Amino acid sequence: MTFLEFFSTLLGSAMLILVLVSSAWGQDTASKIARANDLYLNRNYTEAAALYEELIQKDFHNGYLYYNLGNAYMRQGKTGPAILNYLRAETWIPRDENLDANLRFALQKTEDNLYLKTGGWLKTLIFWVDDLNASEHLKLLLGANFLFFSSLIGWTLRRSDSWNLVRKILLLLLILTAAGTGIKFYTQDRDLQGVILAKQVDVKSGQGESNVTLFQLHEGAVVKIRREQNGWVEIEIPGDPKGWVPREKIGI
Repeated sequence: MTFLEFFSTLLGSAMLILVLVSSAWGQDTASKIARANDLYLNRNYTEAAALYEELIQKDFHNGYLYYNLGNAYMRQGKTGPAILNYLRAETWIPRDENLDANLRFALQKTEDNLYLKTGGWLKTLIFWVDDLNASEHLKLLLGANFLFFSSLIGWTLRRSDSWNLVRKILLLLLILTAAGTGIKFYTQDRDLQGVILAKQVDVKSGQGESNVTLFQLHEGAVVKIRREQNGWVEIEIPGDPKGWVPREKIGI
């Protein structure tokens, strides 16, 4: 056997092992999802939530998984974890009407009724930003890019008025999709949200319980995360009040 044949055989075996491992992992994941769903349908919400959490801990991320986990927590009366997972699901499936309805219902159950709409005037101007997830924005941008450069080639080969008009329209489309994609990633990184998980938390003027209590928040309040340091998280709520809360009392 030549080195090339040996290398090809080794590479093929490695790929087969990867496929088998991936397939086995996929079957195991599907089995656990089915088991968790069955537990939920049989009203074993605590066990269902634990199994959903286990899947997430193993780096399986999916909008409907977060949605189901939020539902399982909501059924247990745990409004904070429910809202946290609904918000996580929203980044994956932003157009899901059931998710939107459940999130709004959960927020109505909170004492503070705090929910931040991120992005400000940027998302008002580029209004479709929240209707697509990050992956969809990238796909749209790639598609617009392909169409524009295809029209550019067509216009280069045939410099007609028709091709010039198509080129200009597709250039505008490319600019708009690029702006939408940029705003999506900018706001995702900049406007990080957190949810209060404790029944009640004192928001302090600094890091440490000995600092002055500025105000109180309750389970399910959605806040803006400014920074995390030394086991404490600096938060902000509408109206610009800021303060610090212990990391273990907030979900991010």
